Amino acid sequence: MSAMSEPVTSKTYDVWSWFYDRTFGRLVKVRQARAIQHLRAKSGDRVLDIGVGTGMLLPLYPRDVTVVGMDLSSGMLAKAALKRAELGLEHCLLVRADAMLPPFAPASFDHIVITHTLSVVSDPGRLLRLAAKLLKPNGRIILLNHFQSTRPVIAWFERVLNPFFVKIGWRSDIALEDVLSGVELQIEYLFKVRPLDLWQIIVLTHSKSGAPRREIQAAARLSGGAGLAGLGAAVRGELAVQAGG
Repeated sequence: MSAMSEPVTSKTYDVWSWFYDRTFGRLVKVRQARAIQHLRAKSGDRVLDIGVGTGMLLPLYPRDVTVVGMDLSSGMLAKAALKRAELGLEHCLLVRADAMLPPFAPASFDHIVITHTLSVVSDPGRLLRLAAKLLKPNGRIILLNHFQSTRPVIAWFERVLNPFFVKIGWRSDIALEDVLSGVELQIEYLFKVRPLDLWQIIVLTHSKSGAPRREIQAAARLSGGAGLAGLGAAVRGELAVQAGG
């Protein structure tokens, strides 16, 4: 397994920021829109977008909620700030912070969105545990990410190619079961936009005793299939990056 490093990844995505929307962004645009449809936010809710990147999701959020977009890459945040200014997204705040050291109080957010971020952090499981602490009791976490295939041949290629992918900014060998193990969250449902899609959308909610391991294992096995529908102070003001501020 090749490790990710937040300082290195931040610099990598400073470079990616110049052409992200025209390359990888085009591949995931439809999936991001589908993911947001499952947010089910109510007026006045607070939403945390971990790994907001260039802000592709910002225009998709309802304008009657408060959105906090967090990212470590100053280059990506600069692009997000431009979108915020150009589109008048005053309900969105941008924060430069490390997802492994989130500057928020426990239970600060009604919903948390994490798209393509598990693959770029040093410890995906820890990120989910931190997100669970930031989530209010009845909230939900929307994940959109690639997970290692449960098909042996494909999984082998993902492991072999992982060192290359790490060099350009993400991991290809993250197993869903490993990420969810030990996290006090349960899978509400998960699905793929297309039968042979590389990415999955997963909706998580709090579990009093944590999701049973056998449930996680079953979800991980099923995730290789298609179309699944189974299973405080919120922001430190000095960190908010206002467009033009």
